[in-house]
Amino acid sequence: MESCDFLDLLKEGGHLSVAPGMVQEELIEQVEGTTIMAVHYADGVLVAGDRRATMGNLVVYDRADKVLSIDDDTVMAIAGSPSVAYDIARMLEMSVQYYRRSQLQRLSLDGKLRTLSRLLRQNLPLAIQGIGAVVPIYAAYDPDAGESKIFFYDLLGAEFECVDFCTTGSGSNIIRGALYYQNRWGTPLAEMAEEQAV
Repeated sequence: MESCDFLDLLKEGGHLSVAPGMVQEELIEQVEGTTIMAVHYADGVLVAGDRRATMGNLVVYDRADKVLSIDDDTVMAIAGSPSVAYDIARMLEMSVQYYRRSQLQRLSLDGKLRTLSRLLRQNLPLAIQGIGAVVPIYAAYDPDAGESKIFFYDLLGAEFECVDFCTTGSGSNIIRGALYYQNRWGTPLAEMAEEQAV
């Protein structure tokens, strides 16, 4: 039976690379350093990220896009290795488009979440080597439930739904503390208008 999964199609054609052999970690300087966040507010979800890509204490690029559109209902914010994260986002986007075109219907939110989990699990060898770790935030509008949702993933592809807000990346501890303080002792994030949330 023919699969409707884009990743299976790539594997069958020999276009999806398998995990490379062990790489000498000390020879590769990883570009990283990111802070991304997603917040529920009264009318939806706000997703934001800084624009810098760093290597150690050096800013190598200050206009990096870290919030990427996957389809009309979903965005993914990326933290970690930019090249691997962009590849995962592109593969997810292509998988969603392929499913829609081959099955003549949209991929469900659950299907998108499972596909992203699988992509992250396939990236595990690079993450273990310390040269390709990706920790994304996935925000989506669920048309079946009629609400916006935020999901956080770990390196192994485990998915966690966030209730109020989510942050990840090297600066996330500071942002998480500020958002926790605001949500607990200030105006709750879920009650804010879009202007306040921004």
